[in-house]
Amino acid sequence: MSRIRLIAASDDFLLEEQLRVAVAGVCQALGGVEPEFQSDEATPESVAMELVSPSLFAAERVLVVPDAREWLGAAAPPGLKATKAPPPDTQPLVHVLSEGIPEGMGLVIGAWCGRKPSGELFEALGKAGSCDWIPVPPPPKPWEDAVLSNEQWKILEAVLLRAADGVAFGPPATRLLLERLGFAPRLLVQEVRKLAGAAGDGVVDEALVRRLTFPRERSLEVVRDAVLARKLEPLLDLVAAAGAGAPINDWQGQRVDPARLGPTLFGQVTNLQLQMLYLRRVADAMGLGSEMAPDRTSRGGWYNQHFKNGLAPDLLARLKQDAPSPVARPGAKPPKPFSLGALFSGAGRYSDEELIAAVADTSKVEAGIRQESFLLETLTVWLAGFIGKSR
Repeated sequence: MSRIRLIAASDDFLLEEQLRVAVAGVCQALGGVEPEFQSDEATPESVAMELVSPSLFAAERVLVVPDAREWLGAAAPPGLKATKAPPPDTQPLVHVLSEGIPEGMGLVIGAWCGRKPSGELFEALGKAGSCDWIPVPPPPKPWEDAVLSNEQWKILEAVLLRAADGVAFGPPATRLLLERLGFAPRLLVQEVRKLAGAAGDGVVDEALVRRLTFPRERSLEVVRDAVLARKLEPLLDLVAAAGAGAPINDWQGQRVDPARLGPTLFGQVTNLQLQMLYLRRVADAMGLGSEMAPDRTSRGGWYNQHFKNGLAPDLLARLKQDAPSPVARPGAKPPKPFSLGALFSGAGRYSDEELIAAVADTSKVEAGIRQESFLLETLTVWLAGFIGKSR
């Protein structure tokens, strides 16, 4: 095995997986040494110095650079912003590689790229050792009635088998799981481990997948229903899926840009908060506050027997009179009775105090979600604090 390896991939999980294999192989070839992971501040020059500097404590060493995309001048993967900083000087490392690294030294470099790397350092690594490029397989053709291409399916099946760690997955369960998640290797591993743990010594079947895996493709369509029903789980599932890189659709079925998910989800929930608070005030002014009580709105047949022809006409007339408002936007059509009924019953699941406090917190939450490192944590805490409480 070559002591110099470059692993480049267009999927971060596949990169991590293959980089782990490459590091283990080079370390084993040099007598089972422990790898030395370089810090984020490492440069081509500092790595070159480490390669030619003998150690007083170890005759064999393996240096690992987890992500050197910028050293290779490679394109950033989709969804990841490209840096505007000038590329570093790679000549010191190119020179060391062309001269040959000392015996007993190993070097493994990873790169998360949008396209196959090229350039002087890439060529030097290829001549001195080996370069592996792992692209994400192309999606199914537009005319194919499939969620995954054959190439994507084969890769995901292999990922599933490794993550299952000996637990059997029935063919229908495998098919349902892969089609449900799409091409999302990291999320697939999380789901497989959850399902394998639930199955114990048994087999993961289709029924278990349907019970434990989110029942439909993740979509922002669940947000309104979850807020109005005061159910936290679907919203936390969206946030967790975003953190794992799972695809999420908007209301038109288009993929949501991961960088826009936080602000979009935040805007949708805060808009519902304002609508519910306004509708509670309108209901109180009309003497209908008690009609919002959950023990009334949750009764079977409440909408058809009580709201549709009883409460809705007067409410719609009042909304039209008060327009514009959070419920009746300028230029927009008034809500349909069914949509208004869902908003009315949802507003009854919250108190004025809860909604006022939630609206008052919006500026602080908005500042948090603008910081990428705190986005998921901020959304989780905010949603749990607002929806997780009970009256």
